[in-house]
Amino acid sequence: MPKIAASVLNADFSKWKQWLPELESAKVDRIQFDIMDGKYVHNAGVDKKHIRTLRPETKLLFESHLMVRNPEAYVREFAEIGNTLLIFHVETTKAPLRLIETIVDHGMKAGIAINNKNPAKEILPYLGHADLALVMSVEAGLGGQEFNPKALEKISAIRKKIDADGALCEIEVDGGINAGTAKKCVQAGANILVAGTFLFRHPKGVKAAVKELQEAP
Repeated sequence: MPKIAASVLNADFSKWKQWLPELESAKVDRIQFDIMDGKYVHNAGVDKKHIRTLRPETKLLFESHLMVRNPEAYVREFAEIGNTLLIFHVETTKAPLRLIETIVDHGMKAGIAINNKNPAKEILPYLGHADLALVMSVEAGLGGQEFNPKALEKISAIRKKIDADGALCEIEVDGGINAGTAKKCVQAGANILVAGTFLFRHPKGVKAAVKELQEAP
């Protein structure tokens, strides 16, 4: 059964006391915060102050997806505000392995991501060091986009490398996830599904949406 990461990019944080218990009740595995700098992607993401606000309110794992230039500058602060796993895009740093080590040294798990247009080969050398590989199945920075099926080939390639090397890296996929695309991603080798629009706009509510995704295989 895949793990579910609830993306709160488009969530109404004035109503977090309503939707946070819903996510917990639905048994999502984690909450994903999309952090953007307006440079790597040209729009605004989740304000990091919300991580500070929500951290004392739940035991859910918090992962922050950095869509920023110079991700090294974010490590210390995100460790201090209670982030559990920090994800950066491979092309945003000149030293991916060193950044992974820095993240781990600050007490967090480390994730490495490839954007929609980037090939899987860019992160293959780091899978034995990272805790998570994030495959973007849409262009980073905007919610509600349609799933790009080319992501399935990347997931398969990453899964093949992880299994061949005996690595402990998990595979997460983000973008356009619904019951149909979730099944394809899990079959390709992903074990964590990021969903935002599908969760929060499901006609039967968050719990029903999570159940559909968990039953996708």
